[in-house]
Amino acid sequence: MTAPDRQLVTAPDELLRIEGLRKTFPGVVALDNVDFDLRRGEVHVLLGENGAGKSTLIKMLSGAYRPDHGRILAEGREVRIEGAQDAERLGIATIYQEFNLVPDLTVAENIFLGRQPRRYGLVDHRRMREDAEKLLHRVGVNVRPDAKVRELGIARLQMVEIAKALSLEARVLIMDEPTAVLTSEEVDKLFAIVRQLREDGVGIVFITHHLEEIAALGDRVTVLRDGRSIDQVPASTPEDELVQLMVGRSIEQQYPRERPERPDSADALLSVRGLTRDGVFHDISFDVHAGEVVGLAGLVGAGRTEVARAVFGADPYDAGTVDVRGERLARHDVPAAMGAGIGLVPEDRKGQG
Repeated sequence: MTAPDRQLVTAPDELLRIEGLRKTFPGVVALDNVDFDLRRGEVHVLLGENGAGKSTLIKMLSGAYRPDHGRILAEGREVRIEGAQDAERLGIATIYQEFNLVPDLTVAENIFLGRQPRRYGLVDHRRMREDAEKLLHRVGVNVRPDAKVRELGIARLQMVEIAKALSLEARVLIMDEPTAVLTSEEVDKLFAIVRQLREDGVGIVFITHHLEEIAALGDRVTVLRDGRSIDQVPASTPEDELVQLMVGRSIEQQYPRERPERPDSADALLSVRGLTRDGVFHDISFDVHAGEVVGLAGLVGAGRTEVARAVFGADPYDAGTVDVRGERLARHDVPAAMGAGIGLVPEDRKGQG
């Protein structure tokens, strides 16, 4: 794991440094001469468009990929991270956008997977549940330690991942879009946890596409574009400047402020009336016209996902109708919905997509 001793960093508060990192795949240069550093007790935001190289970079730090060229230094010492155990020994924990949880194990078993507390050579299930309960309380999620992971929704799975990372007592915590599936209340809880970790001296690499989160939480920002580190700026940098660094042009050029005219036809493409599923959602009605984007908003557990799945035919419903271009759709019939031109992009893209 560790290369020959070379004390290359003099900054006492520097936890991590990346110098000239390069990674290629067949036909693709994923990272090209990337530089990055992380200090003790800071939130360093890693910013870039999809495909900019963020995920490849964090997989280098977690041991999933190995660099072709360049150096990784942990607290001044050059290291080789050749697997997840190497990263863990260096105090690096990663919360991926795609959850690394075992569905058929309990929450407690997932949190301490591979590190179960033991007594007399056997797994101490009581202590494991108690320790898991403390971690879950710390992240502010109401989940039973003995609940099966497959029973949890996406937002609670995210909080279990955070509890798992906290159990490692990591010095470096990498968070890959942790707020993507959280409500505003849950985001506030997460930010409180991150701020406390920062106070405790943990260095946090925070990846987000929500620019408003940068000023609220970050200290510094490194911008990646096309696999290269473009610039390092303060978190107080205005959003339009961050966008320009990300895309290489101003936001007005990238997204002109013009809205297409709505078609003259007032007929709804999709018409939902009185959709009801006992105990889940009740009397849901809405229309979607050509050229419209209709938002379906609500807190976790309000029924948004269930309504979308019912419209698509993936889940049954007890009452109501779904019409597409004036034609009635059969209930609980996915092929019919697809044949009518309805598509569903589910929230669990890995498990259901």
